[in-house]
Amino acid sequence: KCWGGGASGQLGNSVGADSTTAVAVTGFATGAQAIFAGTSHTCAVLNGGAQCWGLNGNGQLGNNSITTSNFPVAVSSLTTGVQSITAGDLHSCAIVNGAAKCWGNNASGRLGDGTVTESHIPVAVSGLTAGVQIIAAGFSHSCAIINGGAQCWGDNGGNGQLGNGSVSPSSTPVGVTGL
Repeated sequence: KCWGGGASGQLGNSVGADSTTAVAVTGFATGAQAIFAGTSHTCAVLNGGAQCWGLNGNGQLGNNSITTSNFPVAVSSLTTGVQSITAGDLHSCAIVNGAAKCWGNNASGRLGDGTVTESHIPVAVSGLTAGVQIIAAGFSHSCAIINGGAQCWGDNGGNGQLGNGSVSPSSTPVGVTGL
């Protein structure tokens, strides 16, 4: 169930309106294993697959479109093996069979695939093909825990959120200094 702002469909109840009480997400009677709310979209792991709903202007729902959805849509090619999922501002990421994959807006390299090209379907995060334990999407960057260490990629915003002693963005994961 979801509640709060829903003008972009991020509540997933097919209405596209705010709700001050919990409303059922369309098609989610049982089987939801994890859920994560981004700025204007929401993603969940359902029966081992990934589904997202809400704002989709940059492909952050991962269904190979840029059409906003008031109800859950399947993330392309992520029907099994999804262990966790996270949603940022205009991008999303998941751990699939131990590998990190991201999709959506790729400004400053927030998808981690070595490019700044937007992707409406999941792409592999460079070098994170196995052993990823945790993944988290921030506003315009993402981080993962792999083999006990932390790696981050995307916008470094002049604030150093990648933790590598720099303020430059990175389109591939960089190790967090001291972790």
